[in-house]
Amino acid sequence: MVGRLEQSVLTTRLVAFAQTRRLLIEAAALTLAVAILLVSVLPNLANHPAVTDDEIWVFSAAYKLANEGVFGSDMFAGFYGADEHYYFNMPAQQFVVAASFKLIGAGVAQARLVGVLYGVATLVLTYLLARRLYGPAAAVLSLGLLLFLRLNMGFDTGLPLQELTANMRYDLAPVPFLLAGCLLLLDGPSRARSMAAGALFGLAVLFQFYAAFLFPIAVLFLWLEALPRQERLRLIGGLLGAAALVGLPYGVYILSDYTDFKGQAGTIDRRADFDRPGFYLDNLADEPDRFLRPLAIKEIPRGEDLDAEPRFLGLKEMLTRRPSAKLAVLLGLPLALAYSAWRARREASRGDRLLFLCLAGLVLQYALLESTKFFIYWIPVVPFLCVGIAGASLRLLQLAGVPGGRRAVRLAAAAGVGAVLLLFLAEGSVARLSGIRTARDAASYARLAGAIEEHVPAGSRVVGATSLWWGLRENEYRSYFLFFYLTRDDAGPYRTTISGFLDAFDAEYVVLTRLAASELDEHLSARDLADWHGYLAEHGEKVARLEGPVAASYGYVDIWRLD
Repeated sequence: MVGRLEQSVLTTRLVAFAQTRRLLIEAAALTLAVAILLVSVLPNLANHPAVTDDEIWVFSAAYKLANEGVFGSDMFAGFYGADEHYYFNMPAQQFVVAASFKLIGAGVAQARLVGVLYGVATLVLTYLLARRLYGPAAAVLSLGLLLFLRLNMGFDTGLPLQELTANMRYDLAPVPFLLAGCLLLLDGPSRARSMAAGALFGLAVLFQFYAAFLFPIAVLFLWLEALPRQERLRLIGGLLGAAALVGLPYGVYILSDYTDFKGQAGTIDRRADFDRPGFYLDNLADEPDRFLRPLAIKEIPRGEDLDAEPRFLGLKEMLTRRPSAKLAVLLGLPLALAYSAWRARREASRGDRLLFLCLAGLVLQYALLESTKFFIYWIPVVPFLCVGIAGASLRLLQLAGVPGGRRAVRLAAAAGVGAVLLLFLAEGSVARLSGIRTARDAASYARLAGAIEEHVPAGSRVVGATSLWWGLRENEYRSYFLFFYLTRDDAGPYRTTISGFLDAFDAEYVVLTRLAASELDEHLSARDLADWHGYLAEHGEKVARLEGPVAASYGYVDIWRLD
């Protein structure tokens, strides 16, 4: 009896020790993943990747909010009150960046540190979701995929989490909220949890509108719960009601000046042309563009259109230009969908049902409703894709060791999965190491601003690339996007010509990056383009073109002085 008791105690201690060590291994894996991300993005964060127009757009509104308590952007003064109330995009990111400025001061690195927090949170929450669904091994593999799966998303390496972590845009911001909301729904049907998830989803929408794609998914998930109809309706009502309550203050803000909201929101152009019958079919046909476009200016030969049509998805394209992205979408996504659907049906797994709905629902909505096909907008899909691929891959690898018929087929499938996973790791590792080296040598944003200031005296009235505003903030600066906005047919009382705007603003200098110059040449109407070039020919003198190391990240910077 004593011997049995001692054996039982020993067994219990051994199991406890094993569990403790497993937790230590999991903690070490998660810590390593966070360290890899931080080592990849923190060095030279203020300069790499190159600061974009969209980032400084967010920066300008956050900076004014932090310093003056006014939610507006002076770069767009003179267009539907944009310097006093800001409606160009959802508001939450600007408020978070403004809080960062209040705490640690203003600067590109300080603004991008907000994205670093989102990146770390995304890693941790993806790990928790995968662990909940498929166990610790799948959770660790999900981390590896999230760090090394190269999906053509970003501006440099193509590694989605790394690219959007080192960025002050709002695209990554909703992802932690969406993952946290999904984890709450997986805890079981509860009105309190449904309301909490709805509040998180509502917050996500306040960062980026495309987070709204998760609402129909969550509603369908709750509707499929094994509960009486009335209880399911209460769960759905709680989710939607909480989300509406979170969004109510912004709705009131919109209604406070609806005319200006409509004017600024009108700059979205045809991105949401929902009443046109061909809108959805066109979007579906254009979806491959998302994974075929060049990543950065350096991939586009000078003289070629930055928005050139992508190449056909042929064998050469698959093998030589980011094959991981194609394999993940063409093979990994169907595999993840099939595996989660099989488990949801065979094992009545709520987690797999939610994963299947998230993957299928998000991919379908992006394909049908999102018309710009920017790769960065697809980031909410990525964690779910990594979890799905990890779960399905481990299942295929485990089946290889099961005795019985068709073992040769299972071994071949496992070998194929292993080869693809190694390809993901190899391509992602090369891209990551290349990105670290590039970050080290990236051109200094401050140095470029100093070079521009040698030709543009402080206090000048400047129209220029949005990305350069922070470096030239000592000037009265207007974004070149006003060339588009003020010449629109629906610009209302603000409508004018480019020459009329430049005269009214009394512009003294024009400063454009290669990207900005290309945007004007490619997207201005023939009338406005002629007006722009005519004005430069009559009133402008190019005083400098900055090239070489100082402007390498931007292609070049041209500076005109206007009489």
